[in-house]
Amino acid sequence: MLFTQSNAQRKFMDLIFERTTKYPNWDPPAEIPVGSYGKIDKATGNFIPQGSIYSNDFQSLLRRVGIDPESDEHRPKDCPEESEFTAWSKNVRRLELNVESHAGVPGIATATIKGTWQFRRGTTGAILIMNKPRIKTISQDVLGKLSSIEFLKSVHLVIKVFYCPAYTLYLSDKSGENINIALLSSAPVVAPLGTVGAKAEVKWWSDAQAGLTRSGSMPDHCFTPLYELKHPRYSRAGRRSSISPERTGEDLWVTPHLPWTSLDEDGQEPPVFIDNNPDSGDSEEESGL
Repeated sequence: MLFTQSNAQRKFMDLIFERTTKYPNWDPPAEIPVGSYGKIDKATGNFIPQGSIYSNDFQSLLRRVGIDPESDEHRPKDCPEESEFTAWSKNVRRLELNVESHAGVPGIATATIKGTWQFRRGTTGAILIMNKPRIKTISQDVLGKLSSIEFLKSVHLVIKVFYCPAYTLYLSDKSGENINIALLSSAPVVAPLGTVGAKAEVKWWSDAQAGLTRSGSMPDHCFTPLYELKHPRYSRAGRRSSISPERTGEDLWVTPHLPWTSLDEDGQEPPVFIDNNPDSGDSEEESGL
């Protein structure tokens, strides 16, 4: 079966969320900023922002919990750059790419990211790869204060976002193919006069023949393929054990589930059958008399 746009997006989210408990962005060039709050659209899987904790309208709520909107205290913090982030779903195996069998692909031997992925026949699988990701995140102290804002219990807050200069995502069909993926580098581009350093351009290569692939590469960290949503825990007065440690920071928040039930291999929700005839069982018994 061919995926519809919404089925493909939701199935990809379903598979990557199951492995990472983070939300993949089906359209990474469209930025999802830290501090945005909203909901996931059940029909499409898109994050629908309703506002931001950095807006002027939110300042009074920040002050109530001891955050000065004029300071940088609540602004997202930058984490150190990582070399690579790769996630793949169940029923998928990562193998070492055989460089010799792809010797005709220029630069594959020195590719910074490369691999072979094997998909189980009859199932749908997903891959998400980011090159040199950097995380922007709200600090633990600020998360602790924000958890006291009652309004945030009714929405989901973007607390962490992965930014990268190159990404690729892949959603398989059920044919069980093996695909090879590599991030190839070209010769370094000469830096303009007055700037520091030269950058090598990179581009994705893949021999995938089926499924859906989306990828991009730019000099700057302009793609947001993955993000974390949270909402404050609901307090349960009187139920805390005397020996339970006091929760702080991110522990005061929980990850919301995807707004749909488990999807089948075609990205569709299994039908739910409801018996609207409460007397059907009695009728069968009577007819057997």
